[in-house]
Amino acid sequence: MTRKRRLTEDQERQRIEGLRILARIIARHYQAHPELYPQPVDAAGGGAERV
Repeated sequence: MTRKRRLTEDQERQRIEGLRILARIIARHYQAHPELYPQPVDAAGGGAERV
C-alpha cells in the first residue's frame, strides 16, 4: 500500500493558486463562448434560458 506524501505549505499555496487561475480561465472561456457549452435542462424537461 502506498501513502500520499503531504505537501509543504508553499506547495499547497501554489496548488491552490494554480486551481484559481484554471477556474478563471474556464470561466472566461465560458463567458466568451457560451455556444460551446450544452444548455442545462430543468426537471420538467425544458431548457433553461440564458440571461
